[in-house]
Amino acid sequence: MKKRKKTKVELLIEVLRDGAWHLGDELAVKVGYPFADALKKARTLGYEIETAWAGVGQKHKYRLIAV
Repeated sequence: MKKRKKTKVELLIEVLRDGAWHLGDELAVKVGYPFADALKKARTLGYEIETAWAGVGQKHKYRLIAV
């Protein structure tokens, strides 16, 4: 039986679940680029994801606050 491929939202939550900050570059590699749609869908599903300015080369960082 074939294993179901994870959605971008599932991959995003898997990465952010530790509660630590993650740069957009890391999310692009682990979730896939673009990941903005996955962020929007996750927020719609009730996940609180904080976005902040990382201050390094105009990049943002993200973390999961609550489910």
